[in-house]
Amino acid sequence: MNEKILNMVLEHKALFVPHLFTERQAGIIQQYLHKKPLTSTEKAYLYSTVKRKAAALSILKEENYIHGGEMIPERVEEAKKILQGLNEPHAFISGSFLYKEDYNDIDIFIIGRRRRSYYEGKKHFTVIPEKDLNKPIFISAAMYSIATFNPVKSIQKQRVHLEEILFLYQWLINQIFDKEDLKELRDLLLWHSLHTEKRIIDSRSLDLQAQDIKKLPFKDKIQKINCITKEILFAIFSVKYLYNAISGFFHSIKKMGEEYKTPNIPIFLDFAREVQHECRRA
Repeated sequence: MNEKILNMVLEHKALFVPHLFTERQAGIIQQYLHKKPLTSTEKAYLYSTVKRKAAALSILKEENYIHGGEMIPERVEEAKKILQGLNEPHAFISGSFLYKEDYNDIDIFIIGRRRRSYYEGKKHFTVIPEKDLNKPIFISAAMYSIATFNPVKSIQKQRVHLEEILFLYQWLINQIFDKEDLKELRDLLLWHSLHTEKRIIDSRSLDLQAQDIKKLPFKDKIQKINCITKEILFAIFSVKYLYNAISGFFHSIKKMGEEYKTPNIPIFLDFAREVQHECRRA
């Protein structure tokens, strides 16, 4: 029995009932998918009428859902073959594999019961529960993907705490000084699109934005991250709260600077002063 087709019928029930399936047949499909016991009569309906209709629909249904453009055609076909070999009703492939000649691994997401992550050669498998599809990071990935189902969901409202933003900001500045890859820059850009533009951009667009920033000279790179972080802060928090909170951050960094004479301290202090100044102007 093709469970992908049966799930599709339930997801778009208003289109199929009563035109193709009866209300009773839809109820039997739901019981079957949720592993609930069926009576002899219900089993007869399932394996005769329902099965035949589902088989007919499977011929009409697209084999894969494709979200995003400018993918490498050969990679699209390879992704389809990988998904077909998995035999998972809810899986999708995203990431640089689809659009970059050189890539590190193939990001494969599977909807399962519990979260886990593992590798098989160049294939990086990430198993997530269905509810995680409403999180911004997975919505972004799904918006640029090859999938066995439609993985793009509506966003689940999430509150970001000031401490999280400041921690990520400091982490990125430290990485610039240490000449690291700035992998977490995409997280900052995702927050920026979500809170300042009220939208989520796909993972490829995030990667392209991140690459543009990484190519900037040292000082311009710091200035750009400062600017992005400030815009996030003013989009989320009130001016009064932000002024008081950033004052605490300033004094904490200043005290740290008395003990550690590292080059990142002046950057953090200047950033805090800029936020305070803009709060006073507001």
